[in-house]
Amino acid sequence: MRIRCEYLAGPELKFLSNLDMMRMMERALRRAEIPYALSEGFNPHIKLSMGTVLPVGLWGKNEYFDLELKNRVSPDWLIQQLNTVLPPGVKIKRVKEIDYRQPALMKIINSAAYAFVLQEILLADLEQLREELMQRPDWKVKSRGKKKDVIKDLKTGIYKIEMKGQGDSVIINLTVATGEPVNIRFDELLDLLLSIGIKEENIIDIYREANYVKIQEKYLTPLEKVI
Repeated sequence: MRIRCEYLAGPELKFLSNLDMMRMMERALRRAEIPYALSEGFNPHIKLSMGTVLPVGLWGKNEYFDLELKNRVSPDWLIQQLNTVLPPGVKIKRVKEIDYRQPALMKIINSAAYAFVLQEILLADLEQLREELMQRPDWKVKSRGKKKDVIKDLKTGIYKIEMKGQGDSVIINLTVATGEPVNIRFDELLDLLLSIGIKEENIIDIYREANYVKIQEKYLTPLEKVI
């Protein structure tokens, strides 16, 4: 049985590396007595495949991992078992059985939404900055990836910019490409926002809102994109 899990990785875990997150999930699977499958060979490991890497410093509302099981189990049972042993800040939200032919998460997730939470700034002021940004012919920033000397134009890879008020704060939500036509990192988005006049001290939180499988103009969750 192969399953795909959607989970919350809360603010308490935003400084965990991807390797630390995987180790935490493996310990939880053992403690919860989940009948996970093991790989073959001299050093067998749990057949657990994490989704796209959650950058250190960010937390995620909707993250994913795939898991192979030796025996068929109820998704509700698995959710209950894991949530009983997982540390605070981590919660399994949904579980769905998927076909073995379904591609790995890393291959199908091609878009993500990042949220920047701002304080002491008016929504109307942000909307004006947004309009000024839209008038620019390009949105160039210095790459934060391996090729740090490269200048990247983010304009073709930013699909949506949405703003909304939430209590005393304002949230900027940017839906972006995570592969083609350009791979966009959250810290490059931060540089772009700073370039239009947003002050870094006004940004009180950054998190990944969602991971998507973008097909033309549709944004599907990895749980929806199944065979």
